[in-house]
Amino acid sequence: MKGLQITRPGQFDIVEVPKPTIFPDEVVVEVKAINSCTHWDLTVWDGIDLFGRTGHPEYPYYVGGPGHEWSGTVVEKGDKVTTVNLGDRVAYWGSPPNLRRLRTSGREYGGYVQYVGVHERSVLPFPESCTLSWKEMAMLEMLSCVTQGVVRAGDLTGQRVAVSGMGAAGLMMLQALRTLGPDTLTAIDVQPDRCDLAVQLGADRAVNPRSKEWADLREDEFTLSVDCSGVPAAIEGDLEHTAGRLIIFSVPEADFRVPQGARRRGTTIEYTRTPAGRPGKYARHLLTSGQVNVKPLLTHEVKIEDFSHGLDLLRSRQAIKVTFDMGN
Repeated sequence: MKGLQITRPGQFDIVEVPKPTIFPDEVVVEVKAINSCTHWDLTVWDGIDLFGRTGHPEYPYYVGGPGHEWSGTVVEKGDKVTTVNLGDRVAYWGSPPNLRRLRTSGREYGGYVQYVGVHERSVLPFPESCTLSWKEMAMLEMLSCVTQGVVRAGDLTGQRVAVSGMGAAGLMMLQALRTLGPDTLTAIDVQPDRCDLAVQLGADRAVNPRSKEWADLREDEFTLSVDCSGVPAAIEGDLEHTAGRLIIFSVPEADFRVPQGARRRGTTIEYTRTPAGRPGKYARHLLTSGQVNVKPLLTHEVKIEDFSHGLDLLRSRQAIKVTFDMGN
């Protein structure tokens, strides 16, 4: 089968590799759509480790990596699989905490391949009545991550909420938080078209940090802010205008400063990881019910052979999400 392999920073090959061999608790899925993960794809491409680990990434990178936002059809299953059936339309979402696997070694392939083998509990089936496209279903993994932040946010009754960074994560976070009924919901981004899209998707307003409107915001403008940008200046801006809580969904690109005013107001800084893990079924419900509309985020489709062009679209912010076609 065909797979992508990043051989060194800025270079990739399309390689031929055997189809996955699975353990009895695993399934093989024919990949119908796989979406980009902007931050992860670009850092691996640039020779940078997303999580700041020494000695990483290692090249050549593993075949199919770092792809992980995919959907497809179950074409093979192990004899101990009970949660999905052959022919099911599924999407990858992650794994439950402390999952016991029969496979004790590492992954065989990442998601940028034509067929991927995973544990049965790492995918969720979509009902036959579901009208979502393959690429919309493939947003499940990212939305499962995002909804950890929604669970962390909790009851938003009477809350003045802001979300910074209107990439795919921020635009989904915004919509998911809207379902919890905040008093006001503000989108923050420096790109005017992203601000316009945020309002279309449910924000009460969108504010550009370079505008006079931003400069006029009060120190207690927001009671809850959620950062989805990873930009230190954006995180610092959230803290300057929040009296309450800041939840960081993003992986910050560098260290950030905590303003004195945030300490004075007692603003807390939290992260989205939760002990119960990702709420995958909740994310699936938000997708299938239409409460989170991902269609406007899926802006470009590119053949996997044009992988570097897809990354250029992401880097220039022309694309919000790129769907790569594996040729299945």
